[in-house]
Amino acid sequence: MDLTNPLHFILTIFAGLAALALVIWLIVFLVKPSRRRDALSLAIPFHFIGRKNRKHHVFVGISPYSKLMAASLLREWEKEQKKKDQGRILFVNLTDRFNPLAERLLRAELSSQRVRLFNATPAEALKLRGLRSWLVNKRTSLYLFADSQEANAQLLTQATADPSIKAKIFYYSPDPNGFDALVAATGSRVRTLNPHQMAFRHLTLQCPQLMPFNYVKKAVGADGEPLGYVTEGLHALVIGFGNTGQEAVRFLYEFGSFVGKDFQRAPMSVKVYDPSLDAQLGAFLESAPQMKGDKAFTWCAESAGSVAFWEEFARAHFNYIIVAMDDGPRNLQMGVALLQAAARAGQDLSSMLILMRYWQETAKTQEITKSYNEAFGVSALHCFGNTKDIWTADVISGRRLKNVALLFDENRQAMGISETWDQRKERLSQPGKNHLRNQLQLRREQAMDVERAVYLPTFYAFTPKGQPNTEQMQYLAALEHLHWMHALAVMGYTDGPLDELTKHHPDMQPYPTLRSGDQRHMGLLAVKSMLKLKNWE
Repeated sequence: MDLTNPLHFILTIFAGLAALALVIWLIVFLVKPSRRRDALSLAIPFHFIGRKNRKHHVFVGISPYSKLMAASLLREWEKEQKKKDQGRILFVNLTDRFNPLAERLLRAELSSQRVRLFNATPAEALKLRGLRSWLVNKRTSLYLFADSQEANAQLLTQATADPSIKAKIFYYSPDPNGFDALVAATGSRVRTLNPHQMAFRHLTLQCPQLMPFNYVKKAVGADGEPLGYVTEGLHALVIGFGNTGQEAVRFLYEFGSFVGKDFQRAPMSVKVYDPSLDAQLGAFLESAPQMKGDKAFTWCAESAGSVAFWEEFARAHFNYIIVAMDDGPRNLQMGVALLQAAARAGQDLSSMLILMRYWQETAKTQEITKSYNEAFGVSALHCFGNTKDIWTADVISGRRLKNVALLFDENRQAMGISETWDQRKERLSQPGKNHLRNQLQLRREQAMDVERAVYLPTFYAFTPKGQPNTEQMQYLAALEHLHWMHALAVMGYTDGPLDELTKHHPDMQPYPTLRSGDQRHMGLLAVKSMLKLKNWE
């Protein structure tokens, strides 16, 4: 290059300055990371070019739960043959300073180089440059795992207030009633991640052998096939009425209720023991007012270790017991004591189940449970809700349940409703005068579709191998309606003219009292769809 040429000289000077600027930028970017480093890294994501439509996962906040979820996603990706949808996993650490060592440790812990770590304050976490292209993508999943519920609520408000953010939002809330109104107003856009609810969701998805339908006496015909109703309902006991205990009651109300010969709910009993019951029962019943005055439930504000309790236990012959006093150790101790007491009282241990909530199940816990079961020659003691079991992609995403729920579209079409799941979501998500009512309606209808999918193992336990006769179809319709009604009641609905704001629905009443049209169109069509799905499976 001829530097005597003014043009060449000027170009050389500019090239030198550009090279110097690049060196300085690399030093700042690689040697001395800062909060600015994060923004630049996201703003120039060279390795993401051509991958905008891949399924990315963004975790705002680092916790043991978020890391478990990320590890589950990575394992799922390893098993999948198709790689074109797989994106990146991004963690946003809610701190002021970036620590390059923290990223290396996180990658090592998750055994993946597909993990990136950035930092930002809660107010700035969703504003990182370059992150916008992810959040506007409907295929991105955004997980909010701030340390406090208040910070999480702040993040949720930011995410839902921005109409350009289309990502699916998963909101961690250990309190079942924490910021419910804020979440409910988002329709189906937000899913709450509550570990107490997830423990029972995992139970329904992965442990059908432990479901209540195995512990009731089903009516059978001369050929041994189920007739669709029970001759004796559930006799359940719940010890502890904290967050897990309250979810246990909701679980039993929805999945432990069965139809008797008169098409009504069969007699059942659920006794709840907790010395602090009075302080929590009012708020619980207000969240599910349909359960107020339900004679199937007995509320006992006393300790499960009292003399009166053990005397009652020896007489009552409970067959389905859920122990939820703490995170695990006391539950295991109480479970063993209940098994021993039942044996001393001469009760039938073969028809008894004792579920013990255990957050961190260990090999020692499994050994203790196995030893006592073998010693008494039964399989009565079971731990459930292990953190590693419930924080999985299958339980959290709900994709499998949604896919099953989509198969019920034929039932909707038979009722004259031609719109699909996505069309319904699009229609009810439109802004306007009735936006809140529409969002609540969407949340209710999608929840009911998913709950029907969850209920399939219970429903199939009452169906004969062949085609049900007319009477069996009526019992199955009554059973389906009972579950639908109780699942809706758990969401807070009561009987009355349809109103999403006050949570009223006109069909929240026993099956025999429904209008014949409702029986024909709602119950029987739902049963036919479920039977077709059984044959399809």
